[in-house]
Amino acid sequence: MCGIVGEVTAQGDASALTDAGAEAWLDRLAHRGPDGRGLWREENVLLGHTRLAVRDPESAAAAQPIATPCGRYVLAYNGELYDDAALRAELLPEVQRRTGGRGFVTTCDAETLLWALVLRGASALDDLRGMYALAFVDLARRELLLARDPLGVKPLVWAVAGRGLAFASEPLALVSHPRVDRRPDADMVSAYLATSRRTLAGRTMFEGVEALLPGDVLRVDLCERDPRPVRVARAEAAPLTGSFTGPTDADACRRVIEDATLRHLVSDVPLCALLSGGLDSTILATIVTGQRPDLATWCASGVEDGDEVGPDPRAARAVATRLGTRHTDVSIDRATFAREWEAHVAHLGQPLSTPNEIAIAETARAMRSGGATVTLSGEGADELFGGYDAALQAFAAHASLPEPPIGASRFHLEVTSWVSPADQERLLVVGARRSEFVVGTFDAAYRRGLERANGDPLGAHLEVQREINLNALLERLDAATMRYGIEGRTPFADVEVARFARAVPMERKFVSGRGVDGSKIVLRDAFRSAVPDAITKREKASFPLPFERWSASMAGILDGSRFLAEIVRPAAIRAAVDDPIEQWRLAWLLGNLALWGDAVFEGRAAASSAA
Repeated sequence: MCGIVGEVTAQGDASALTDAGAEAWLDRLAHRGPDGRGLWREENVLLGHTRLAVRDPESAAAAQPIATPCGRYVLAYNGELYDDAALRAELLPEVQRRTGGRGFVTTCDAETLLWALVLRGASALDDLRGMYALAFVDLARRELLLARDPLGVKPLVWAVAGRGLAFASEPLALVSHPRVDRRPDADMVSAYLATSRRTLAGRTMFEGVEALLPGDVLRVDLCERDPRPVRVARAEAAPLTGSFTGPTDADACRRVIEDATLRHLVSDVPLCALLSGGLDSTILATIVTGQRPDLATWCASGVEDGDEVGPDPRAARAVATRLGTRHTDVSIDRATFAREWEAHVAHLGQPLSTPNEIAIAETARAMRSGGATVTLSGEGADELFGGYDAALQAFAAHASLPEPPIGASRFHLEVTSWVSPADQERLLVVGARRSEFVVGTFDAAYRRGLERANGDPLGAHLEVQREINLNALLERLDAATMRYGIEGRTPFADVEVARFARAVPMERKFVSGRGVDGSKIVLRDAFRSAVPDAITKREKASFPLPFERWSASMAGILDGSRFLAEIVRPAAIRAAVDDPIEQWRLAWLLGNLALWGDAVFEGRAAASSAA
């Protein structure tokens, strides 16, 4: 796991970055790669890399950017391949032929990926099993490829930079490039209030900074006068929509998830797991301890007035005792929450998505201090197998109406909104009301969902959750864990698991009216013999810290924010300040916008870009 940056200038244009400037730019991603760094330049292209050494950590030859012996091909890569051994065996004869018998010189998956791209081009991405964001240069063809894995586990963003372009693993690093403008995106401010998502449909909180969509492959012609990325493929089409062949019963579900989980264990450094005591994390820990009985597990534990808050820590300890893991509770109190809220916004240069991002980051800090470098996490199970029973219940009821008052996509948005587009009419000043983007995004996502679900409305809603919600959760995990140099891996968010889940009939994922037993049905059945009933029947409770009260303690930051004052009506700010517990969602969102806007833009508001 690593951080990457890069720049392409128009031919004949000088880079805005001296070597010292490029090193300073790379400093912005030092947290993602504390074990090494590298810069590579050739004519009008630059690649930079910070390394978190997970595979072949002692090898100097595994440092990136990594090039072929002839120097024609160069790769900067952030991710992990879970089919590395099989792919390497396929490539080895041709690699040996091309290198005069030398073959591979490291055991690092970055070298495997480099040669896969050399020998198979962009089509190599169709067959990869893993998570990745990458930049690949072919100097002879004078082209750059940028690509992101089909589920969007790893991030990559780009922007116009003068007559060229720049890209990076994180938006704050990108807008630190001297030729990239730093402005808030007014449409995304509205979308953030509705969804708490800081990336949506390829847009970010920074105007002009675009995120590669999951599965995107972009090509840049290095000979262009104004080089810009051109989408040449949506790799999602091959790995996610290819038909799954075989049974889709509970036994098959268990085999697929066990296989994915065991593949995710490949590592040359210590690996651990997040354990909340819920179904998803318990399944992963149960599978892993069959192979690694010394597994270390970690759980965020809220503490208020000296007492533990919520069911997670107790449930996690019970699971850890049953499995024999080395378990650690990470205590988070109100003061820690407030301090780390501000610190995490400052670190990311973005508002936080949900309050439990702080809990994940604090747990990652403890993991790193405890000697771990890789952690497993349960993101993906809910979106792929139908785990959000309350929302799906509402969607099912709406779909059953003979004449629904609003369309399905708008209903999905209203049900899941933190501050609905309708409520934003009374919340925001006139120039900041920009809900057309978020409404259109959900319309388009639902249409795609209907197509993928063969016209089934409930299946379409689940597809929208996979497309929008899962992408946000994976981004949250990446941001929180990589702040402390921890590689977060998600066995449920795996291409084979996703293909299997899409083939499972909807009635084996969710049945309305059965509560928790009606959600993730095939997943619960698959592991019923391995996981105690107390876990399979437990209500969902992710990082249950007392966010309402703790977010309320930060309401005072709203009063003095220049950024908020230009986009939010005074009455709405006053409502959040005067009654922050009742209005905790609003206080949370506005507090994040205040911290972000005043720190990153020195108070310049999103309304300024709405003109």
